[in-house]
Order: sequence, then structure tokens, then C-alpha cells
Amino acid sequence: MPMDDDVFWERLGITWRASVRDAEVVSRRLKARLRLQSTLLTAGTVAGALVSLLGFALAAWTFYVGSKLHAWNFLTRGLTLAIVSLLIVIATLVLRERNAVETRSLRDMLQVSIARTERLLRAADLGCYAAVVLALGGMVGYVLRVRFSRPPAISPIEDLLSLTLLALALLWYRRSQAHSLSNFRRLGQAFDSED
Repeated sequence: MPMDDDVFWERLGITWRASVRDAEVVSRRLKARLRLQSTLLTAGTVAGALVSLLGFALAAWTFYVGSKLHAWNFLTRGLTLAIVSLLIVIATLVLRERNAVETRSLRDMLQVSIARTERLLRAADLGCYAAVVLALGGMVGYVLRVRFSRPPAISPIEDLLSLTLLALALLWYRRSQAHSLSNFRRLGQAFDSED
């Protein structure tokens, strides 16, 4: 089947061409989406900063307790918390609005939407990395505790299942954002080709 820049093959096997018929309707919807995104990104940035500060404080306390008690599993927990807190800081910096964007043209709004969606994809990737770090750190801590002390009363299986669900939710979110990003790019190409 022949393909060009404007036409693409949808997941269901349907070929369609993006077009901008009523730029005013698209502009209104995109402006509302950008306002909501701006509010959510600001809230996410503030929450990420607070969680990362709390994570670093908890990591320092866990290092302190581990060094006093000579408990290797606490040192592993502290290191895991510090790494995850660092990933949260990086995600917070990725999500941070660099400046308030007041756009009037549809082309500018599409560019802002593309940039924000790309940042959301990077933040979702960092969330997946954090879930992997938590799983690995938890398993290493569990093994160290079993080796040097008595086994914990709770199995790590529940924690691993929770982290797996978190990672799957982040992967689903990433996939939906990647689909939105490709749609925004195609809409931008259609908009450019109609000029």
C-alpha cells in the first residue's frame, strides 16, 4: 500500500489523512488542553519537588540507622531511596514549565503541545526506571537481610507485584502519550501543508 508523509496506517488498518477543516474549533480545544496541562504540570512539579526532598531526607535517615545498627539492608534501602529521589528530581526538572506560554496561533499551540508531550514521555520513562530501581533495591535488601539477619515477616512478592502494576500503568500512559504525540505531529504537518 503506498504511503506518503500525510497518510499513515492506523492500528486498526485504516488509512486516513489528517486535515484541518475548522481551525477555530481545533484552536479552542487545544487552548483548553494547554491550560489544563499547564496546571497539571505545575502541580506535578511542586509535588515532585516535595517528594524528592522527602525521599532524600528518608534516605539520609535510613543511612544513619543502617550505619548505627550495622544493618546492610538499611544501607541498601537508603541507596535505593537516594537513587529514586534523584530520578524524581530529574523528572521534576523535565516537567518544569520554563516560562508561561501564551499562544494565539494554532501552529504555536501545536508546537507547545508537542514539546509538552515529549517531556511527559521522558518523565514516564524516568518513572519506569524508578520502578526498576525500587524492585532491584528491594530484592538486594531482602537478600542481605536474609543473609545477615532473620528473614522479614512479609514476603517481597506483594511489593514486586505493586511495582509491576505501577510499571505497567506507566507503560500504558507512555504508549497513549506517544500516540498523542504522533497525532500532534501529523496535525502540524497537515496544517503546514494547507498553508
